[in-house]
Amino acid sequence: MAANAFLPEEIILEIVARLPVKSVGRCRCVSTRWRSLFSDPHFAKSHFQLGPKHRALIIQHLIKLETLASDLSNTSLFEKESLVLRNLNSPFYHKHVQFLGSCNGLVAVRVFHVFHPYSEQETESFLIWNPSTGFFKNFPGRGHMDNHKGIKCGFGYVSKTDEYKLVMGDAILSSKTESWKLMEILPPGADVWMIDGVFFRDALYWLECSRHQEQDQARHMYAFDLEKEEFSIMQLPSALQTLDIRTWNHGVTREGCLYAMVLRKVYRDCVEFDYYVVELWVMRDYGNNDYCWTRSFGVKIPSTARRHWYLWVGSISVSETSASVMTNCPVGKPANYKLMPTSHYRNEEENSDIWMIENNEPDMVVYEESLYRLD
Repeated sequence: MAANAFLPEEIILEIVARLPVKSVGRCRCVSTRWRSLFSDPHFAKSHFQLGPKHRALIIQHLIKLETLASDLSNTSLFEKESLVLRNLNSPFYHKHVQFLGSCNGLVAVRVFHVFHPYSEQETESFLIWNPSTGFFKNFPGRGHMDNHKGIKCGFGYVSKTDEYKLVMGDAILSSKTESWKLMEILPPGADVWMIDGVFFRDALYWLECSRHQEQDQARHMYAFDLEKEEFSIMQLPSALQTLDIRTWNHGVTREGCLYAMVLRKVYRDCVEFDYYVVELWVMRDYGNNDYCWTRSFGVKIPSTARRHWYLWVGSISVSETSASVMTNCPVGKPANYKLMPTSHYRNEEENSDIWMIENNEPDMVVYEESLYRLD
């Protein structure tokens, strides 16, 4: 009787859809039928909805990629004194790249190619890559190169048309047409210098930051609807407009809300710099007014934490009670890019925590492991 026992395929699919990506990969090796079952696009969608959420980090060091494969959603990870990176193979090995964003476990990458070994001229190409499975698909360049990397970019998914769209400068690429078109992504004069777009609810969001002021001061958040290909202006919390803010970050919390996170300076007697505060504001009720934003927490960072003549933070993983951020290494400290020391700061009154991870490589991307691919 036991030899004839079997599980219906629909039950097998339900079970395997709840396994980690690596375990699904092993299941694919069992038989030809299982490979077919677990390679189906509908299964990939089901797995992304039902499977365990595992967020990972990729950092570019020179022309090598390193990864922190541990789950970033697990805050106990950051309680270690340091985190260890490991090498990551990629389809663009030994090429200089720029990460443009991630969505559904897929990472959009801009690849720079040297046009001539004795020339500074470069060409570009793009690809969409799944670091979890190794899948990638190449896309053409825009036909022109920018003189810098600090232009607006973003990557997201349009659920209605089942296509991915990539924004780079004033051009937009569709995964369906596999071609670029020029268009006005944001209004004339909008300044989003060196700010990557964040994907949320079929739209990309950028913070407006002026680089002509003494410090970056975000006045608005711009939203670009990927389906309609139209932009709108979103209001930021008015409480942030008059503070001495050093850096801005925005993204989506692990609870699924849009957020703005700032690092601001606090002065003693309005003159002498005293300490920093990392403050998180969350849009719990989606809308376009000041009442949609709620201050979630603020954590004090002592002035001695300053690693350089300035301190910057880049958000990695954020929830409504804690955040892990990347920061620069102390001056004069030998940089071991594979070993990232951590620091912990806590606000007991608000029951909130900040983990700061030292690394001087700002070019990084966080993605959620998945089985998605482009067919």
